[in-house]
Amino acid sequence: MSRKIFIIIAIVLVIFIFALVAYYFLAVSNGNNPAGDMLGFKQFFPFGGTAPVSTTTPANNATSTQPIVPAQNYIQKLRKIWAEPVAGAGLLDVKAGTVVRHVEVATGHIYETELFSPVQNRISNTTMPLVYNAVWGNKNKSFIAQYLADDNETINTYVLSVKDTATSTQNPVSGYVLANDIEQTSVLGNTMFYLEQTSAGTQGFISGLDGLKRKQIWNSPLKELLPQLVSDTTVTLTTKPHQNVPGFMYSVSANTGAVKKILGNIGGLSALMSPDASKVLYSSQNFDSQMFLYSTKDRTSKNLTPATFPEKCVWSKKDANIVYCAVPREYLDGSSLDSWYMGMISFTDDIWKYDLKQNTSSIVGNLMNESGEAIDAIKPLLSDSEQYFVFINKRDGSLWSLDLSK
Repeated sequence: MSRKIFIIIAIVLVIFIFALVAYYFLAVSNGNNPAGDMLGFKQFFPFGGTAPVSTTTPANNATSTQPIVPAQNYIQKLRKIWAEPVAGAGLLDVKAGTVVRHVEVATGHIYETELFSPVQNRISNTTMPLVYNAVWGNKNKSFIAQYLADDNETINTYVLSVKDTATSTQNPVSGYVLANDIEQTSVLGNTMFYLEQTSAGTQGFISGLDGLKRKQIWNSPLKELLPQLVSDTTVTLTTKPHQNVPGFMYSVSANTGAVKKILGNIGGLSALMSPDASKVLYSSQNFDSQMFLYSTKDRTSKNLTPATFPEKCVWSKKDANIVYCAVPREYLDGSSLDSWYMGMISFTDDIWKYDLKQNTSSIVGNLMNESGEAIDAIKPLLSDSEQYFVFINKRDGSLWSLDLSK
C-alpha cells in the first residue's frame, strides 16, 4: 500500500469517528435519551432489533422506552408482553389483578406489566448487559441474575433487590454477589437454593434471598444436577437428562440434609415434583419420549398423554391434581430433549391442562392460531389466581401471557 493511499484511509477514518462522536453528543443534547440512560451499542449504532416507542403510564405519568407491542392486545386471550429477549419473569397477584416483572437480556432493565390493563412501565434503568437468566422471588422485589463474565466462561451470579419508589425508571437496584460458577439456582418465595461447582463435585446451599441463614445441605461428587426448591423444607436434585443414560432424582431435607432417592435408572430422566411433594411429573428418553406421573406415596407410575417435557410444565397452586403444560405438536422421539436443549430443534406448542385425578387432558390454548407464529414455550409460570399462564418463547426470547379464563 502506497503512503498516499494510507494517508487518505486514515483521514476518512478520523472523519468517520468524529461524525459518530458528534452524533452521540447531538442526540444527548436534543433530549433523545430522556431516562438518563448511557447510550449502549445498540443505540449508538442504530441497526437491527425492534424500534423503541415512548409510552406514558397512567399511574404516574412517567415515560419509558419499550419494544412496540400493541397496547390493545391486553384484552386478547394470548398477549405478547415483550418483543425483545427476556431473561426471566416473575408474577405477583395484587388487588387489581396480576402483575408481571421481567428483565430484558440486552440491557438488564426491569419492566413491569399489568396483565389486566395496557399499563407497561420501566421500573429500573440500571444497566446489566447480557443477563441470560433471571429467577424472581420475594414478591417480585428480588431476583437472581446470571451473566457471563468477559472471558465468556465464568458465570457471575448476583442477588438483586428493587427498591420501589414513586418515580418510574429511578428505582434503585442493590444486591450482593454469590460465588463464581453457580450454574443452577432455584427460588421459592424468600428462599433460594443454589449449587456451587467445586473440583470435587457440587455443594448445595439454602438461604434467604437477603443472604442470611445460609446453610450447606448437599455435598456430592455429582456435578450435572438440576435443582428444584419444592418447599422451605424440601429440595429435589435431578441428574441432567441425556438419551439412554440412567437418570436419578433425589429429595434433600432443607433442615437436616438427609437424602432420599425418589426415582432412579430411568433413561434420559427429566422431572418436576408437585408443591406438596406427593407426585412427580417425569419423562424418559429412550427409543421414544414418554411422560409419566409418579406417586411418592404408592411408588407407582402411570403414562400421561400427550407427551411433553416437565421443563414445559407448571403445577396448579390450588389443586394438586392439576398441571398445565406446553405440549409440542411434533412427534417426540428419544433424542428430542437432547436436541432441544442444544438448540438443534424447536417446537410449536399448544397449552394443555392435565386433570390427574380424572386422567384426562384438554387443550386450553392454541398458540399458533392465537398468535399467528410458532411458539416454543419455556420457563412457564402460573399466577396465584391461576388466570394467567406466562412463558418465554425459546425461539426469540419474547415474553407472553395466556388468559386461561377466556
